[in-house]
Amino acid sequence: MSTEPVEPAALATPAVPAAPTAPAVPADFAEELAAAVREARFADVAALVTALPDARRRAALPRLRRLRRELRDSSHSRGGATTALLVAGAVCHTAPSGAADWIGGREFDVRYWAQPPLVALLDDRPAPWQREVALRLARRPADRTGWGSTVPYEIAEHLLRRSDTPPPAEPDFVAGWMRDRGRPEPRPWLRLLPPGPDLYARLSADAFAPVLAPLVFDADTAAHLSGPWSAGDPAQRWPAVLARLAAEGTVDRTALLGRGFARLVRGGAPGELRTYLEALRALAPGPDELADNRRALLALLDGPSTVAGYAQEALAALDGAGRLTAEEVAEASGVLLARPEKKLVRAQLGWLERVAADGRAELALRAAADCLGHPDRQLQGQALKLLKRHVAAAEGELMTELREAALLLDPAHARTAAELLGVDVPPAAAAQDADRLPEPPRRVPVPAPLATPAEVAEELAAALAAPEESVSFERVLDGLARQVWADRDALAAALAPVLPADEWRTLGVLAGTATGAVPRPRVLRALQSRRGRMFSSWEFRGPVGEFLAARLHETAWRLAADPVPFLLSTPTWRNGALDARELVARLASYQELGVRPGPVDFALALLRTAGDGTEDTRALTSPAGRQLAAWLRGGGLPRRTSTPVPPGTWTTGVWCAEFRRYAEQPEPAGPALELLAVPALDVPGVEPAAGPPEAVRALLGPSRDFQLRSAVEDSAPDSRWTALLPHHREELALRITGQLAQSAADTPERGHPQLLPLLAEAEGPCGFAVHQALAYGLGAGHAEDRSATVDALLSLAAQRQLDPAALAAEVHELLALGAVKPNRLAATLAELADPAPRLTWSVLAPLLPALLDGSPPRGAADLVAVAVDCARRSGARGPIDAVTRTAARKGGTKLLAEARNLAALLGPA
Repeated sequence: MSTEPVEPAALATPAVPAAPTAPAVPADFAEELAAAVREARFADVAALVTALPDARRRAALPRLRRLRRELRDSSHSRGGATTALLVAGAVCHTAPSGAADWIGGREFDVRYWAQPPLVALLDDRPAPWQREVALRLARRPADRTGWGSTVPYEIAEHLLRRSDTPPPAEPDFVAGWMRDRGRPEPRPWLRLLPPGPDLYARLSADAFAPVLAPLVFDADTAAHLSGPWSAGDPAQRWPAVLARLAAEGTVDRTALLGRGFARLVRGGAPGELRTYLEALRALAPGPDELADNRRALLALLDGPSTVAGYAQEALAALDGAGRLTAEEVAEASGVLLARPEKKLVRAQLGWLERVAADGRAELALRAAADCLGHPDRQLQGQALKLLKRHVAAAEGELMTELREAALLLDPAHARTAAELLGVDVPPAAAAQDADRLPEPPRRVPVPAPLATPAEVAEELAAALAAPEESVSFERVLDGLARQVWADRDALAAALAPVLPADEWRTLGVLAGTATGAVPRPRVLRALQSRRGRMFSSWEFRGPVGEFLAARLHETAWRLAADPVPFLLSTPTWRNGALDARELVARLASYQELGVRPGPVDFALALLRTAGDGTEDTRALTSPAGRQLAAWLRGGGLPRRTSTPVPPGTWTTGVWCAEFRRYAEQPEPAGPALELLAVPALDVPGVEPAAGPPEAVRALLGPSRDFQLRSAVEDSAPDSRWTALLPHHREELALRITGQLAQSAADTPERGHPQLLPLLAEAEGPCGFAVHQALAYGLGAGHAEDRSATVDALLSLAAQRQLDPAALAAEVHELLALGAVKPNRLAATLAELADPAPRLTWSVLAPLLPALLDGSPPRGAADLVAVAVDCARRSGARGPIDAVTRTAARKGGTKLLAEARNLAALLGPA
């Protein structure tokens, strides 16, 4: 078989003749085939299909499609039946496009598809058909999680080999190849590859390896490059095996290296780039290879710190060997000395020391001048030390450049600059910078309801692309309800182009319920038993997720069997709030039409509503209407005060408070809770429960349930959470604090602090839980999450809802527990200080005594450095005893130097 690299465009698609009109297949024959498939009689299936000409095969497809739906919707379907249906349906599609789409179906994730009779069916197809089906499967997007079906790839490779087709240079096919080769299991469809953990032995026997291995950097392969999981020895993992194959000449080493450097230059997530860098390091490029790729190395200096550090080491080695020009050294220094990472800047200053010692002092001095304006005062001092050792070589234009650069020095270095360069560094500005706070958030209305099926289809397409966006989510739910009430058939016609046949996403499933694609018995099973739930992924776990799932199951029932003209709880404002007068009008319409409210929908509508006592509810005479009137008169859900759980408290299932703090609130009780209850809907097989639905009670408490380890680790909060209680900021904060703590952990989770700006847009007072949530956000491990925390702090400060002393107290508690890292805290406060130095100082001033007294934690110097900048810009004056005592200590550490700078700024008593 030929294995020359072939680009996809070069593979000509064979002409497929137009299919003649298919004669009808006798009903008894079609049923006989369906029975053989259902009973997994592989030999009988093969015999029946083989006997059919192509036209009769196409005519059998409608029965096979019906069987596919039956097996998909049945909870008792057998894996063997699905396997038989996979291959039988594929070979009955005489058009390659249809066969590829059939094989790629999500329900065909079977373990042992390569049964000999079924493989013979595939082998019996013409080579052009095999080739085109394989290429179409190769172009399908690869599964990014590593948990998707391997069947499409396996059949694609089998058909490529059977038709003697070279493996295509498709990135997703390369990813599938790597995933398959990393598996230790035997391959019944490809017995020439040895099973087991020995990846090197498998690739050595693989004719695809010389073609596909050089392409591993072209595809999204980071998840595979770090494996395979079965390898007990690093020498059996992909990086080492690729390096070994390249050294032996099995894989083109030059191509592999060039593609590896190009992949790093393209950028990506830091974790992925570390994996690609590990593979590149395993290749151990030599001096000549590094020199050939030095432009790529220079480009990598702008990348993540790990990648930039590797490029810096390689370039420094090249420079030591005389392989870099002066312009390239200057280019590298200009990029690296402007970076915030102190390790990289120190390493670059060390490189420049070697440059100066090598007789190139002018080049080193000119490059080091870029560091005199670095934001870090300590790094400025190191650059001045380099200048001190080599400034004798400076004269003329170079001395002028150094003096101009010295004007950017921190005033703390004024004396040294005067001695070395004869330049006067300007003192700190006497003017005080005012905080630049944003406008307080204003309520933004939700767009008008979706009025036509076409509008629902358009909004659904957008919402499927961003399912965590609460406004689109709410509008689609309400739009589906409105259009089912008006004209279900018109809605189904409008949604047909938007919904694929195997749609599985949340809103897609609900839309399928509205159109009838999801059968009513399936919805009924979801309400009758937790085992039959339609919505059970991570986003629907924990108390809040359970409430969202209960709401969606109730909505699905209304769409399938009990339509309503609209949903009561659809918000009128983007933060999730619902105008009280609008809710009164909606409930009056329900009353007029004789429609019963859904228990979860009604409870959520009330929780989103806060009246002002002026609403006219006299027209509401139904029990639900009278409950709404009483709710508005009583001011809605009572607010609850949050208190910290004492350190050392142990509660079964809750994160131990020895290394994580959390808050608690009293459980809800009283008349307000009873007002949330309306009679249950009439659902066959579901016993009505007294009082509010269980999901509503879970949403409102007890508070310990939100801190359970299972509720924290197994849930995925998004903007739909913050839209549930828009008038209760404190209650919302308590429900997401556990996830925020995960964002500040040693191995931080990404994204949870993005909810903090939404929390700031909610209403209600800010108590302990809000400030605790903000304290965790200040210590978030990812830069974009720290930026979201800054946005939330600025918003709350603009609303005059932030208590800096309370925030500082909680930050200190979390620092003492190790739940927040000082370096991350310093980075966030430095970002906050840019627009709001006074606000930042108001947090740092009460934090400094607790930070400096006793044994300051590692990273305290960075916090004091931020305090120096804030004190200088805000005009803060007046000594702080802890700062004064620290400044008086002997030593030359950064902490002591920054404490002396701060003490000098604050002045004497």
